[in-house]
Amino acid sequence: MRILVCPPDHFDVDYVINPWMEGQIGRIDVARARSQWESLFEDVSATASVESIAPRERSPDMCFTANAGLLESGRVLPARFRMPERSGEEAPFAEWFENAGFEIAEPSGNDPFEGEGDALFQPGEPLLWAGYGVRTALETHIALSSLFDVEVVSLRLVDPRFYHLDTCFAPLPGGRLIYYPAAFDRRSRTEIESRIPAERRLAVSDIDAMNFACNTLRVGDRLFMNAATDALRDVLATWDFETRIHRVDEFLKAGGGVKCLSLLLEQPDFDRNGASRPSPIRSAQIQLRGHLLDAGLLRRGLDVVTEANGSFRVDALDLAERKDQESHAMLHVVAPSEEDLDEIVEGLVELGAEPTKIR
Repeated sequence: MRILVCPPDHFDVDYVINPWMEGQIGRIDVARARSQWESLFEDVSATASVESIAPRERSPDMCFTANAGLLESGRVLPARFRMPERSGEEAPFAEWFENAGFEIAEPSGNDPFEGEGDALFQPGEPLLWAGYGVRTALETHIALSSLFDVEVVSLRLVDPRFYHLDTCFAPLPGGRLIYYPAAFDRRSRTEIESRIPAERRLAVSDIDAMNFACNTLRVGDRLFMNAATDALRDVLATWDFETRIHRVDEFLKAGGGVKCLSLLLEQPDFDRNGASRPSPIRSAQIQLRGHLLDAGLLRRGLDVVTEANGSFRVDALDLAERKDQESHAMLHVVAPSEEDLDEIVEGLVELGAEPTKIR
């Protein structure tokens, strides 16, 4: 197995882009972080090929290589970061992928996609779990399906502490899974339960979730993670996995764990056998007009979208100068299914919205 890492030469908390970073600016013990990183990857390198990209100054989060892209069969879909603080990482990662001989797929549009942080293959199966709702845009899941020729299951994240899928979800071989159900909406939990039988999935405790136990790097039958309760380790042992604990709590101050620090450059083989299917994701352009702010119309409209499992982008917002004038907003709404989109459109029409394009 090949893994890409980035030495934490410039790691620190210089800004706040997730809840874990609150109150941590300037509080990283840099020497301790370096020691934790070296200990982890010295152990990983015993059973995996660890490759490295040079760190970039003024990119303190570049050590979290999992977000750089998604790779499979020599192809890579590189990241487009939602947060401008991390956009400087895009070019050096893309250059590394090209120099390493990977075929680079250019993402369409301007929607954010944060790599393996929000896209995880079920090992040995033509199935890709993809997160949305915090960082990665739902619409990027369409490109994932066509590029990698696999079925994509969209999962909506609802807890900002678990802002990437890999912070709360770890697919394992044999159709197994450890995950933190509270990080997902009801539809996503139902989707998970319908695909992974109860005896093959483990809902981790609050303690394990907060210690990023799901943010695990698997190399063969070894699971590298920051921490795990005895109960979790016992279950994993019955599944024939060896738990390897490496404390990376300095990195947790920035919202990253063991898996965040590593990017898989190859995936276990699987038989596609026509696994790809037309994406169920649907979108619409919606025009909303009226007293958007003082009457709460915009907030109510966005609530309609999110409560029906959708996501949105405000493409245009024209605010009135006087109370007797109307404001206008153009929303790009995306839903995981046609049924969800119909529910969203119906709810928005009740608020006076006008659909202009549905696809």
